[in-house]
Amino acid sequence: MLLLCFAAGCQNVSSQEAMQQERNDQFFKADPNADFAGSHILVAYKGAQRAGEQITRSKEEAEAKARQLIDLLKSDPSKFEETARNESDGPSAAQAGSLGAWTKGRMVPEFDAAIELLEVGEITSEPVETGFGYHVIRRDSLAVEHFGMEGLVIGYKGAPRAPATASRSQQEAQALCQEIKSTINGQNFADMVKEHSDGGDQPIFMGVLTKNDPAPPEILQAVTGLEVGQVAGPLEMPFGYAFVRRTRLEQRAGAHILIAYQGAMRSQATRSKEEALQKANDILAQVQQNPSLFAELAKQNSDGPSGPNGGDLGVWFKGKMVSEFDEALGQLQPGEIYPQAVETAFGYHILLRKAVPE
Repeated sequence: MLLLCFAAGCQNVSSQEAMQQERNDQFFKADPNADFAGSHILVAYKGAQRAGEQITRSKEEAEAKARQLIDLLKSDPSKFEETARNESDGPSAAQAGSLGAWTKGRMVPEFDAAIELLEVGEITSEPVETGFGYHVIRRDSLAVEHFGMEGLVIGYKGAPRAPATASRSQQEAQALCQEIKSTINGQNFADMVKEHSDGGDQPIFMGVLTKNDPAPPEILQAVTGLEVGQVAGPLEMPFGYAFVRRTRLEQRAGAHILIAYQGAMRSQATRSKEEALQKANDILAQVQQNPSLFAELAKQNSDGPSGPNGGDLGVWFKGKMVSEFDEALGQLQPGEIYPQAVETAFGYHILLRKAVPE
C-alpha cells in the first residue's frame, strides 16, 4: 500500500508568476548529444515487425486507424498523451508515447526523416509507415522538466532495503509518518530530517525524475505535482517510507584528476595516503602554473575512470557528487582550478570547473 499525501506549500514567493518562472527554470536537455526528441502512437498490423499475437488487424485497417487518430488530434492536440496510452501498440505507450531523446540515425530512416520536418509540438499530418506499422509522430522539445528530490527516510525492520539504523517495526514507522505529515513543510524539512531521518542528519539527495521516467506512477504523480520547495509524502519505498522535498536543480560541469591511495574507496592503488597527497600537490602545482596541461596530466596520472578522457566528467546535477566534491566545485567559476587537493573517500582530487554547455 502506498501512503500518499501532500504537505503544505513551503516556498515564500511574491506571486504565481514567480513560482512559474522558477518552475520553467527546471527544464534541461535530457541528452546533451541528442538531435531529436519525440513521441509516437504506433498502429501495428498482423505481420509487422515485433507485432504481438494480439495484433490481428490488416495493414489497410492499421493505416485507416492511424488516419482516424490524426484527425482526432487535429481537433485537440492535448489528447496526444492520453491517446498514446490507450491506443499505441508500442512499448512506449506506458510513457504516454514518449521515446525520449536520441541522436540522428538511431531510429529507422523513415521515422527520423519525418520528425526532422516537424516543428516542436507539431504532429504528423499523415501516417508514417515503417516496418513496425504506422506511426503518428509528435516532435518534442529536447528540454524537459526535471524534478530534483531530497528525502527524509523512515525505515523499518523487514523492509527490503532497510537502513542499518532502522530499529522500529513497520507499524511504528507508519505511526511516525502520520505524526510527521501533520507538521512537515519545506521550511522545517531540514529540522525534521535531523530529528527523525534514518538517513543521517542532512536531507538525502534522492535523484532526478522526469515525467516520462519508468518510476512507479504513484511516486511520479506525487513528485511531478510539486513546486520547488514543496513536500510530498509519506511515499512507500524499498527502504521503508520517505518524505521528499522538490529541490531547485543546478547543472554543473567539470573535470578532475584523482590520486587514490591504498584503502580508499574503489581503489587499486598501492601508494600510501601521504604519497597520494604529495603526488596530488605536485600535479596541482603544474596545472596552476599551466592550466592547459590539465587534460594531459589527467590522462597520465588520474586513477579515476574519466582519466582517459582528460578527466572530463561531463554535466551533472548538483548533489550527485560526494559532498566534499560538490562544496569545493561550487566555490569556483568556470575555468578555475581549486587551490588545494580535495580529499574524499576516493582519494585526492584536483578540480577544474567548466562551463555548462548552452
